[in-house]
Amino acid sequence: MPNLRRALHHIATTASAARKHFPAEAQQQLHAAVHAGEASHRGEIRVVIEASLPVGDAWSGVTPRERARFLFGALEVWNTADHTGVLLYINLADHAVELLADRGIDASVGPATWRELCDELVLGLRQDLSVRPVLATVASIHALLATHFPSDGGHNPNELDDRPVFL
Repeated sequence: MPNLRRALHHIATTASAARKHFPAEAQQQLHAAVHAGEASHRGEIRVVIEASLPVGDAWSGVTPRERARFLFGALEVWNTADHTGVLLYINLADHAVELLADRGIDASVGPATWRELCDELVLGLRQDLSVRPVLATVASIHALLATHFPSDGGHNPNELDDRPVFL
């Protein structure tokens, strides 16, 4: 019955939940934060906020990590010159956060750092389900990218769309 319960919870968590907590103004703030921060490094950040998994995925037990891996590929976060793409994935129905980094940045930043950022964001969203904790995490990701892959004399082609994805 756990899969049935989970699938029903995902069915009940609609896209309107995401729009309620992340309205157009919040989406614009995320877009601006990703875009502005990328001027300081050679990385790319994609933010995905998903209200719920597709019901078949929820039923079959797809984990938030597996879903994030799928989206990492589908959104081509891996497709950057320096392999410095980072996907920040938030699943509202599962109250889950995942950070996936391409091999360039992942080789420089240990898994404990990524896990710490995820745990901080989960706690932040539990206290304030809004754009504020997400913006703080995006700023932390920018800082890591700027430390390990600083802007090359102002040269940083925008390789991925900076707009957040809402599913």
